[in-house]
Amino acid sequence: MSPESQKAARILVVDDEMANVVLLERLLRHAGYTDVRSTTDSRTVEALYDEREPDLILLDLHMPHREGIALLGDLRERIAAGGYVPVLVLTADVTAGALRGALAAGAKDFLTKPFDPQEVLLRISNLLDTRFLHLALRDQNRLLEERVRERTQRLLQAEKMSAMGQLLAGVAHELNNPLSVVMGQAALLQEGGPATPARALKIGRAAERCVRIVRNFLALAREQPPARVEARLNAVVEEVVELVAYELRTGGVAVRLQLAADLPVLWADAHQLHQVVVNLVVNAQHAMATVPPPRALTIASEALADPPRVRLTVTDSGPGIAAELQGRIFEPFFTTKPQGQGTGLGLSLSRGIVESHAGSLTVESTPGHGCSFHVELPVVTPPAHVEAPAPAPATAPMERRRILVVDDEGDVSELLAELIERDGHETDTASNGMEALQRLAERPYDAIVCDTKMPVLDGQGFHEQVMLKYPHLRGRFAFVTGDILNEDKRAFFERAGAPHLAKPFELAEVRRIVRELLGDPRALSDDA
Repeated sequence: MSPESQKAARILVVDDEMANVVLLERLLRHAGYTDVRSTTDSRTVEALYDEREPDLILLDLHMPHREGIALLGDLRERIAAGGYVPVLVLTADVTAGALRGALAAGAKDFLTKPFDPQEVLLRISNLLDTRFLHLALRDQNRLLEERVRERTQRLLQAEKMSAMGQLLAGVAHELNNPLSVVMGQAALLQEGGPATPARALKIGRAAERCVRIVRNFLALAREQPPARVEARLNAVVEEVVELVAYELRTGGVAVRLQLAADLPVLWADAHQLHQVVVNLVVNAQHAMATVPPPRALTIASEALADPPRVRLTVTDSGPGIAAELQGRIFEPFFTTKPQGQGTGLGLSLSRGIVESHAGSLTVESTPGHGCSFHVELPVVTPPAHVEAPAPAPATAPMERRRILVVDDEGDVSELLAELIERDGHETDTASNGMEALQRLAERPYDAIVCDTKMPVLDGQGFHEQVMLKYPHLRGRFAFVTGDILNEDKRAFFERAGAPHLAKPFELAEVRRIVRELLGDPRALSDDA
């Protein structure tokens, strides 16, 4: 470090002899040190340490009230928490026992009285060099750890993208089946077929299946920070099996689910668990592709006790894993797949996710007799500060209000308007933000439901204009969007503090959002 930086070091001098304190202060200031604090009372040392956070301590060994070695013991925990803070012992006791005792208690060096000025400054300079080198290394380590976290997250996302690429064709195929039902039933209605409740039910079920498939796929794709919530492992498994159903079916894999009905709820990151299960299931499907039928995949869950935990077991009828490879399959970049067919990161990242939940991921395999992966996760009590989910809003009729619906897709805005009008409200529609501003200039509205991506003036720009010109509508603004993977858009929603609906939406979701807007106490108190 530069001499100028060293001279700014914080130095604490502790000696019960005022003459020694004055001597050291003058010597240090003459040498250019600008931040020196002293005390002759050993009882004040701990408080001064907490206040000053010194870079170096000059400590007398023999003092009244509190001996230097005892003070070293008192400061040890503080120094350990803050890193390397050297203590230079000052003593007239040059016996081997005294010096060994000081060094054993944590002192880094010692000076014998009477002091040699040159020796004092050299020892101080050397200890400060070591102190600032330690600080530089600590900062460098923090930087490296942050880079490792960032790169690990990138690798995690790369592995997700790899899995998505493999699943995309299957997802498209899985969507074709329910879409065929929707289109076929709609065509029959257009040709004069009876509009029966049974027909509407078939269309609704097919549409719900499309929604589930798309949302599960987007959940895998979405990059999001880790977040612990109440997670149901069986539901995660069922979502994954539906997501990869096409690959399993066309690969001739029979799936058996043996999910315990009494499985406890986990406090976990459901998104990360989703990725772990996808990885294990896709790996099993790839392994079984190398053996002749019949092929079977069994996924079982069970609750265990002592300590309370849940176990998920994914078992395939593939070729198994050789004993000499079982210890390596969790290593980063290690893969048994042909070149170009795997990143070698899936199992490594999956184990990292499970271990971050204080769980374990292990493998059990006999070559020629398939393979079982066991995920064990602890059942823990959620933190006390976590709020329970809010109760569902009441369905009692509300006072008739006027609501502006903004979406450039006419069919979507008409659908939203009809859904809202069924609750007794009045609606107007606009196809973009500029047209919506004109509507607002013509008449007042109690709430706004707005798309984000639109021509002329998009949802974000429209929201900014509304907040400037109609601040009483703060808390009365909601968004609908089909662009949930966009990080900038998610950040905007958070800044705006506005609720949002992901397309495709359900009637219950629209009703909930509208009731939330119209029942917002901030909006009602600000309304003119």
